[in-house]
Amino acid sequence: MLAIGVLVGYVLGGGKVVTVTTTVTTPITSPITTYTPSPATETITITYPQTSAMELIEVSPGQVVAFGSWRLAVSAVKNPVYVKELWSGRWFYFEAPQDRKIIIVTVRIQNAGTGVSLPPFTYGGLSRPVLVTDANRSYDYTHIDQLKYIPSDKVTKEIEQFAVEYRGLDSSAKMAPGTYIEADFMYLIPTTEKPLKVVMTYQPTISGPEITIVFRLS
Repeated sequence: MLAIGVLVGYVLGGGKVVTVTTTVTTPITSPITTYTPSPATETITITYPQTSAMELIEVSPGQVVAFGSWRLAVSAVKNPVYVKELWSGRWFYFEAPQDRKIIIVTVRIQNAGTGVSLPPFTYGGLSRPVLVTDANRSYDYTHIDQLKYIPSDKVTKEIEQFAVEYRGLDSSAKMAPGTYIEADFMYLIPTTEKPLKVVMTYQPTISGPEITIVFRLS
C-alpha cells in the first residue's frame, strides 16, 4: 500500500491532529465480494473549526483516517452466502436467516505509535462501526450466533468452497508499534437493501469534541 497524499483534518485539544491519508490499494477480486471499495483518485483537503463541539470526517473508498497513533481504513466489503468460523480446530458453517443477507466489513487497524497498545475499539475512545444502507437504515454489528447454523451433515462441497471465514475483532490482542490487524464486522440486513457506509465516533478525551467518521463504501 503506497501513500500518495495527506489530507489535513483539524486540531483536537492537546495538539492532536486528525488527518486523512489517500492510499493506493489493490482491489480485492472474489466471486463473493460484491461491494469492494475502489481506490481514491484525488486528494481533498478538509479543515474544521476548532471551536465546534462535534466534528465530521467523510472518507472516500481507498482512504485512511489517521487519529492519534492509529490508522484506520475499510479494506473490503463482502456479501457471502455462507460464513465459517474455526472453533477448537473445527470449522462451523452458517448462513443468513430468511429474507436477510450477510454483510462483512473488514477494517484494517494500524498502530503507528511507539508503544504496544490494544485496538482503539477497546480503550481508545473509538466506537464499533454502524452500517447504513441505501434505505437510510442503521444496523449494529451481528454476532455469529445470530446466523443460521448449518449442521455438519448438511455441509456440501459447494458450501465448503464458497464459505467466507469470519475473523472478528480480538479486543484483547496487543499490537506492537508499526503492525496492523484486520478485523471483520458482520451485519444482517434485508435482501432488498445495499450497504452504503459505515459510521464510527471517536472521542479521545471526555472534554474533547466528539468526532464522527463516515467511511463511504462506494
